[in-house]
Amino acid sequence: MAQNYKYRHGIVVMRAQPLHIGHEKIICNMLKDCEKATVILGSIQEQGTERNPFSYTERKQMIQNVFNEEEKRLKIIGLFDINNPTEWAKFVLDFMKETMPGRGQPDVYYAGSDYDAHWFGGVFENIEIINRVDYDFPYVSGSMVRDMIKIGDRRWKDFISPCNYDYIENFSKRKKGIV
Repeated sequence: MAQNYKYRHGIVVMRAQPLHIGHEKIICNMLKDCEKATVILGSIQEQGTERNPFSYTERKQMIQNVFNEEEKRLKIIGLFDINNPTEWAKFVLDFMKETMPGRGQPDVYYAGSDYDAHWFGGVFENIEIINRVDYDFPYVSGSMVRDMIKIGDRRWKDFISPCNYDYIENFSKRKKGIV
C-alpha cells in the first residue's frame, strides 16, 4: 500500500560540516512528509579549512551512515557556491534540473530557520521551517560541534549520531596525523 505524503519532492541545502542532530531533524521531517527527498550539500569547492573541514564525499557518507535505509527515496548531491545571493535559488533549481532530470522539480523547500528559508521565498510556494532554535530541542550549530571536536571536548557526541562517532574520530586522527 502506497503511503500518502504531504509533498511529492522536498529539498534542503546544507553544509553539514559535520552532520549533526539539527540537520538530521530536518532530513527526518522531509522524509516523513515527502515521497522523494534531496539533500544538496553546498560549498563542495571548500574542504580542509577550519569552517569546512570535511569533503563532499565525507559529508555524504555521514548522511548515508544515518539514513542508509532510505537510499531509494533520499538523494544526496553536491553543489559549488556561486556567491550571488539573488541568483542562488534559481541556480540550485537549474542545477537539479540538469543533474537529476528524472527526479522531478521539488515542490517544497526545507530550512532550519527563517533566514535559511528566505533565499527560496520567491521560488517555492511551500517552505517548511524546522526551527533549529526550538526550545524543546537542544541548540546545535556546526561551528559549535567543530570547535568541540577540535579541542577534544567529548560532548560533541551529544550532537552527532552514534553511527558517525568512529567516522569523525578517525577523521580527527587523520587530520592530526595520528593514523
